[in-house]
Amino acid sequence: MEKRKEKSQKIVISEAPAMTPYQEQQVSVNNMIMQAIEKGVPVETMERVLNMRAQLKAEYAKEKFDEAMSKFQAECPVIKKTKSVPTKSGRIAYSYAPLEQIIGQVKSLLSENGLSYMIKTEVKESGVKSTCIVKHSAGHSETSEMEVPLGNKTDVMSNSQVTAAASTFSKRYAFVNAFGIMTGDDDNESILQEDEKYDDKVESAKAKLNQCMNEDQLKKVWSEFPKAIKSNREIIVYANEIKANINENSSM
Repeated sequence: MEKRKEKSQKIVISEAPAMTPYQEQQVSVNNMIMQAIEKGVPVETMERVLNMRAQLKAEYAKEKFDEAMSKFQAECPVIKKTKSVPTKSGRIAYSYAPLEQIIGQVKSLLSENGLSYMIKTEVKESGVKSTCIVKHSAGHSETSEMEVPLGNKTDVMSNSQVTAAASTFSKRYAFVNAFGIMTGDDDNESILQEDEKYDDKVESAKAKLNQCMNEDQLKKVWSEFPKAIKSNREIIVYANEIKANINENSSM
């Protein structure tokens, strides 16, 4: 009978991965704790050893948090701006990225780097305060706060809408500040200043129209207005009201 050939199997022994300095420290401290328990050391000594372990863990967690945040900021894309805020004259004062748009662009990066967040909002009499708590999987966390004063109630915005607007604003800035995100928001201060000057011109035009006593004066004042004022809807309505009042008074 032929003997069956036995298949030889190779046994591969893989080496255990080298421990990090933090893991080595933890093993050393754990050994100290076990020895202390076996020897029945005083409670004060045990407390010092446990405090040492907690401190090492906190230092390690902070280090990993900083590494993750640094990597996240290096890989964070340019945030796209999808919303615009107009001035009173209808021009774009600035553009910005809404919070949901920002989160949508960085969510996967946060997960890859072991980062998570939570936003808490507190409504006060003076405004809305939002706190963004950023936490790393190793345990360390940091916070970023943003408090925004409440705006004034208007004909088109109720008190609840004013509060909601302040809440949205504070959440967005608490979030971007917490992660160091640069949204590239426009800061068109010059446009806003020009818009304020435009408002002054509109009020000045109204004052001149209000001084007109007859149609001839009204036509003369109107002819002196620049094109930008003549095309202003508010001025057109106001001039027509002045004209109607003049005609009404002249017919009496």
